[in-house]
Amino acid sequence: MKNGALAFAASLVLAWGVGSQAFAGDVAQGEQLANTYCAACHGPSGEGMGPNPSLAGISEEYFVKTMQAFRAGERESATMGALSSGLSDEQFQDMAAFYAQFEPIAHEFRIDGPLHHVSASVCQSCHEDIYRQWSGSMHAKSTALRDPIHELMYRREVGDPRAEDQLHNRSQRFPVCLNCHSPNAAKDQVTKLDAKDAYAEGVNCVACHQISGFKGVRRAEGGLRLGILAYETSPDTLQGATGFPFDKTRDQQNGNPHLPTGALDTFGVEVPAALPLAGNPRMLRSSEMCLGCHDTRPNPQGVPLCDTGDEIRSSGSNVTCQSCHMPIADGIANHSMGGGHDPAMLSRAVQMHVEVEPNGDGVTANVVMQNQLPHRMPTGAPFRNIQVQVTALDAHGNVLWRNFETHAREEDPKSFLFYQLADDEGKPAMPPVATGVGTDTRLLPHERRVLSYEIPVQPAVVRAEMLYNLVFEAMKPHILELTDDEELLQPRRVSFYEARL
Repeated sequence: MKNGALAFAASLVLAWGVGSQAFAGDVAQGEQLANTYCAACHGPSGEGMGPNPSLAGISEEYFVKTMQAFRAGERESATMGALSSGLSDEQFQDMAAFYAQFEPIAHEFRIDGPLHHVSASVCQSCHEDIYRQWSGSMHAKSTALRDPIHELMYRREVGDPRAEDQLHNRSQRFPVCLNCHSPNAAKDQVTKLDAKDAYAEGVNCVACHQISGFKGVRRAEGGLRLGILAYETSPDTLQGATGFPFDKTRDQQNGNPHLPTGALDTFGVEVPAALPLAGNPRMLRSSEMCLGCHDTRPNPQGVPLCDTGDEIRSSGSNVTCQSCHMPIADGIANHSMGGGHDPAMLSRAVQMHVEVEPNGDGVTANVVMQNQLPHRMPTGAPFRNIQVQVTALDAHGNVLWRNFETHAREEDPKSFLFYQLADDEGKPAMPPVATGVGTDTRLLPHERRVLSYEIPVQPAVVRAEMLYNLVFEAMKPHILELTDDEELLQPRRVSFYEARL
């Protein structure tokens, strides 16, 4: 990628925050620490180097809080997370005192190396709100370094996500899963995902904004190309939903790294933008932007695992993925990209109500479910499932009757919405080794389904709840060996209705 240079105004450094909290760091100790941990990337006096920002004149409070966030994993960076992990708050204060003594300086912004090596932290300095949304998304947690569900499958099928030269166990090929889960690493055919921040960040800013075109997941000669292989990518120009009017770029520069600097080099040639950006609405405002990873994904035996794209096509819907998953809020497209891990998004998926009629000594309860989505519910990973629990209560809230107590699949199969893969004998099988589809009781796109129950009591209330699970119960103990986040695996109530008699 061509080098670009851009002088950021000193006011940008000052805008990083002027703290009110008093710190008593030791400047001499801070200098020693800075030389050891920071100077190689940020310069001897914190003047900034390449895409790494200037630290000179930074607020002590902001510096300390930022380093604490890196150490706690609240701010994503493999490099900064590793560097900060062994440092104390006192050492942070010493380093903050060292950098605070300098005058804020303009930073010449340079990007060296290929576009797909650019970390999301480079984008954060200008796009704080978008970065914050993205950093909490599953795109930021897509690798086996951060998603314990994916890590379980990755370790079984490939190995250690921190090791180089890993191959898929059965095919002895480069792990195809990295084409979606860490596309920047896949472009380099690297499996050591902590080798670069841009690898560890999974589907980061440049992973999407380098995409210039869509080739499709199905090759003309047969076979599939999945993830980053399904796309055309630009080696040196970011792609945006909109660009900059050519006759107004001169007035809009103002330190914008996506625009030419206006300066001339030694040979009188205009110095290009550090991160050039071209408008590409045909790509970024189309579902094609998502379909390289979310269209169809069969296992080695050709059994469909994730088939969301085909589900949408079968529904006849022309709504783009972004319409639901990247709604506009406060003037920007929301980059949280909520899906199966987002309770708020899930709560909008199915419209549910309960109709109750007297029936002798009891009642008949009809639970009406209307899938609002242009794809199945649940969709995506083949171990997501929903339990529909129906409960009859008396006027004091005591349970009189329930359609199942512990396991919907055994006690009331019709209330269990799931996709079960099977082996040659029809027995349940894990996704990589399945040879066929066993059972599929998920809601079809836009399907209306009624579950009817004869309740042999006279309740005051009939309650229906949809409980969403990211994985099957049998998988949970294995995932908890990789994480202490028990909340991740708890059923999530995504729909609720009470009929009061």
